[in-house]
Amino acid sequence: MNLQKISAKRLIAAVLVLVLLLALSACGQRASAEEEAGNADTLKGIYEALVAPESDYSENRALMTDFYPELEYSETLGTDRITITFKANGNEYFTDGTWEFVQDGDRLTAVIADGDYTGAVYVIYVANAIGSYFGMEPALVSGYLNGLSVLGAESDNISITRDEAAGTTTYSLNIAGPWDMKELDQMLLTEAALDAEPLDENYTGQGGNVGKLLYMTNGNVNGFTVLIAEYGELDDIAYQSIVNLVTLRKPVGYEAFLVDFTELKALETDDYTVVLDPDDNTIAEIMDERNDKYSYVLLHFGSEENYEEDYVVSVPDAEAFADAYFRAVAGIPEATAGASLAQAQVACDVLGFAFYNELWLPDTDALRANMLEAWESLSDEERANFDLNFPAFNELLNSCFEDWEANRSRFEDAGVAETMEELMENGTAQWSWDELSANTWTLGNSED
Repeated sequence: MNLQKISAKRLIAAVLVLVLLLALSACGQRASAEEEAGNADTLKGIYEALVAPESDYSENRALMTDFYPELEYSETLGTDRITITFKANGNEYFTDGTWEFVQDGDRLTAVIADGDYTGAVYVIYVANAIGSYFGMEPALVSGYLNGLSVLGAESDNISITRDEAAGTTTYSLNIAGPWDMKELDQMLLTEAALDAEPLDENYTGQGGNVGKLLYMTNGNVNGFTVLIAEYGELDDIAYQSIVNLVTLRKPVGYEAFLVDFTELKALETDDYTVVLDPDDNTIAEIMDERNDKYSYVLLHFGSEENYEEDYVVSVPDAEAFADAYFRAVAGIPEATAGASLAQAQVACDVLGFAFYNELWLPDTDALRANMLEAWESLSDEERANFDLNFPAFNELLNSCFEDWEANRSRFEDAGVAETMEELMENGTAQWSWDELSANTWTLGNSED
């Protein structure tokens, strides 16, 4: 019942007016109570998704507390907010903090201060929890967030407002229901998303997750492989993305390919091939195990035999890992005025080391063997310093991949923002770091 509709009626009897207004008041109270109950249920559901054992937030929390048992996390559900609290309990590499996600009608908002990298990551975790609560596909939520970021698109589901004077950013997330994510159908692999130049004689790899698409490219102008996976069925999103990618990268035979490839179809010539629904082993070798929620298409340009013979990714030797990685991280100064800038500089250097050595490609056994040899070559003091510095260092790099813009200022102050941004724009940089980080956690490097 609506007050404006009732007041618009020309009621003659004063008694009738009173009766209607009283009825309206009761109806309004019932609607408000029902709305409040619905809001409370929604907030509770999002909270439960956030703290569920399998959530990204919970997995990160478990990883950090396993390495540093003194760290203390707590999450509380209030009447109108979710509050995350963190206590370092004497660990000098972390800072106590509290982050509130406040419900305002059908939005959940958080105000994050400049330089608060942990808070920016928590926004991503909460967004994923919203997706889980409303039954949205996690892979699509991640691709949607990435697509909005790399393509600079606007959305009713997520709004970001910067307050320069206050030095804060307000994130507002829609919690009225499942996100329509209508922008997904406009999220293609474009020049803005790929940010790459035509291929040359140098071997290069690139990959990422944009909208409905996962993609991986590898090779050079003479031998180039592309694997694209689209959530659901392959359609015009995959087709247009392939055309855009090939037009931009210009591998051998690309002109004839663009004439021939008028629709999504299998092709086989001396210069290029297109395979719809490649086999599981091929998918696993290039990207990961097949996900049945996706459909795949594989392209190859040039001579695959020459490509395989010529392109052998070598693993950095133990000395390189020791100097460029372990000692670099161990050497970050402890809680000094310049520690934050030093950490940013080292993060840029280490990510560059992982990227340019393409650590997502080499043989895992060789990678681990060289890392372990490097670790054992360190002094006890160097190992202890690395153990102290690595969790915060790892969190910084991961937060950069989650939200580069929220972290940019720190790297600008360190004078490496341009280099870091170039690394952020290439998906294989993250894969290379993920490989290095994952193998670091399992080296047993916290044990002497």
